Amino acid sequence: MFNHLLNDEYSQSILSHLGAGFEKNLFLASLENLSDKGNPVRFNNFAYCMREIIGIILAKYSDDEEIQECSWFVPPSDTKVTRLQRVTYAICGGLELDFVRHEVLQIEEDEENILDETLRIFSKKFNELSKYTHVRSDKTFNISNELCEKLSREVLKLTSDIVRLVEQCRTEIQDLVREQISETVTQEALSTTLDGLDILSSHGHVNEVEVSGLSVVDINSRWLVVNGHGYAYCTLVWGSRSDFRNDNGATMDEDFPLNFIAHIPLGNFDDVQIFEGDIDVDNREWFGE
Repeated sequence: MFNHLLNDEYSQSILSHLGAGFEKNLFLASLENLSDKGNPVRFNNFAYCMREIIGIILAKYSDDEEIQECSWFVPPSDTKVTRLQRVTYAICGGLELDFVRHEVLQIEEDEENILDETLRIFSKKFNELSKYTHVRSDKTFNISNELCEKLSREVLKLTSDIVRLVEQCRTEIQDLVREQISETVTQEALSTTLDGLDILSSHGHVNEVEVSGLSVVDINSRWLVVNGHGYAYCTLVWGSRSDFRNDNGATMDEDFPLNFIAHIPLGNFDDVQIFEGDIDVDNREWFGE
């Protein structure tokens, strides 16, 4: 009876965040539950499942142990990790909120900003959703099909809005972080010895690095982790100084695709670290692969 809600834009938005198997099956079972006219709490069960699905999506960003390692984490008295702490981690990772406000968002004191606004709206919308899970009056108990569909659409919209709200704030903050670290990461990539050059020539060096793509892949309790790619403009050298004096040496300028992973300690975006094995040139084309 309510399967048509599966094609609703809010349903599709929620499904895009769910994995195959259990997660999507739970969503589908929640919709099918609405057709059980003999169940007076069918709507309340549906709202409860949508609330659980939000928890499932938030859990994709980390486990509780990682959140508890964050410097900003304050142990709650009644649970391991609060829902708001999970949202905070989903958006900011281990970054201190004041650091995000002043260094990433670069806002003045008490100025409105996307981080605080997102956390406020999340709490408001989640409380609205939670009200539908409670059975304390006949407003949502044993309701008609018409009212059940109307309220179910409202729940789907709330669920979709909550997920999108967190994702949008997370993306904006990561984009701002990426802009701020771009130059420093490029300089570190230039100064780091590249794997892959030593098998092409007796020795060589990198003249310039062009980073064409940079993405923040994780902000955990300790590190900001960045994936980068671009090109390394190199000079390959064959022969020693003696070889060159005897006209037996040679050089060649060549560019190679470059891939790297950079780690940056939280709170100090200038301290970019590229560990051994985390940067190399793609020399497959050189060998005709």
